[in-house]
Amino acid sequence: MEQTVQQQTFDLIKKSGKILILLPESLTADSVASGLALALFLKKLQKEADVISGGVVNENLKFLPGAKLIKNKLDGGKTLVITVDSSVKKVEEISYQTAEEKVHIYIKSKNQEFIPSDLSFSQEKYPVDLIITLGAKSLEDFGIIQEKHPDLFFETPKINIDNKADNEYFGVINLVDIVATSVAEILAELFQAYEIQLIDEDIATCLLTGIITKTQSFQHVQTTPRSFMKASDLVSLGGRQQEIIKHIYKTKPLSLLKLWGRALAKMKILEDEKIIYSVLSATDFEKSGSDEKEIFSTLKEFAENLSGYKILGLVSEPVKGEVNLLFAVHEQVASEKLLQLLGGQAKPLGLILGNYRVYEEKFSGSSVEHQEEHFLAAIKTFFNNN
Repeated sequence: MEQTVQQQTFDLIKKSGKILILLPESLTADSVASGLALALFLKKLQKEADVISGGVVNENLKFLPGAKLIKNKLDGGKTLVITVDSSVKKVEEISYQTAEEKVHIYIKSKNQEFIPSDLSFSQEKYPVDLIITLGAKSLEDFGIIQEKHPDLFFETPKINIDNKADNEYFGVINLVDIVATSVAEILAELFQAYEIQLIDEDIATCLLTGIITKTQSFQHVQTTPRSFMKASDLVSLGGRQQEIIKHIYKTKPLSLLKLWGRALAKMKILEDEKIIYSVLSATDFEKSGSDEKEIFSTLKEFAENLSGYKILGLVSEPVKGEVNLLFAVHEQVASEKLLQLLGGQAKPLGLILGNYRVYEEKFSGSSVEHQEEHFLAAIKTFFNNN
C-alpha cells in the first residue's frame, strides 16, 4: 500500500539523527513559531535539531518557548581539513607549533618526504542527515544561508513543508497543503496524526501562535473551519492563548508607537488612485528611538487601521543614505506590472497583511526624496495605463 506524504515525512524523520530546520530569511510569526514547535517536537523524539534563518526574529516573538534556539548561521564548516595521501609515503609523526600568530603543522614520513602535491585541503561539511524547510516556496527564500552553503542544499535530502500555491516542490518529500492557512496548521495535523502524546504545552503554544498570527486572530477572510478546529485542539492540549494575545497584540514598544505617530503625521493620500503612503527620514528614526526592524510593524499598523486603499507604502531612511521602500499591494491590483514599472528589483517578502501582499526594495547612496519621486512616478504611470 502506497504511503501518504505524512507517513513518508515521519519515516524519513525517524531514520535521521541530526536534523536542520531551515526558515526563510524573511521571517514571519508563523515560520518562527512553527520552527520552534518542530525543534521541541524533534527533541522529544530524541533527535538533534538546529533551527537556522538568515533573518531577525521580532521582539514580540521572543516569549515563545525555545526562542533562543534560532541561530542566524551554521556552526559547522569552520574546520579546515588537511588530507595527506599516505598510499605510498607512510605518516610517522604529526605535530604543530605556534609562533608569531601562525601555526606550523609538521607531517613526518617514514620514508620519502612529503611534498605539497601530497596534500589536499577542504572545509569540514556541516554534519546533518536531513533538512526540513518551513514556509519557503523556493531555495532562494533562504537568502544568505543558501548562498554560503549551496553544497549542503544540493547533497542533503529535504522535506519541504509549506502552504503556498506557488511552491516549487524542491524537496524529496513535499508536504505542501495550499488549503491550510498556515505552516503551523500543517504541523499540528502531522503531530496529531502520529505522535499526539508528545505535544506538550510549549509545543501547543508555538503552533497556536502560528495559527493565530497567520489568521489575524481568526479575522482573515481565508480563515477556515479547519483552522478553528486545530486551534481548539491546541488549546485543549495546553496552548496558552492569553499569553499569545498579550505578547502579539497587546504589547507594542514605545519606539514603534512613536514611529507610527510620525508616519501618521506625514501621511500622504492620493485619492484618485486610492494610494496612501508616508515618508520617514533618518531623523524620524533617531527621534523615535526605532530602527529598521520596526518598518514592517509600522506598515502593518497601516494595513490594520486603514481600509479601502489599493496600495500602502513607506519610504524610509533608517540609516542615513540607506533607503527602504516597503509597500503592500491589494490582491485586486496586478502587482506584476507595477513591479516592472518600479524597475523589477522589488522583492516579495512572502507576507500577507489581510488582502495585501508585501514587497520591499532597498537602495544605497540614495535619498528618501528621490525614491518617493520614483515610487509616485511608477504608481501614476501604472494607474494611467490600467
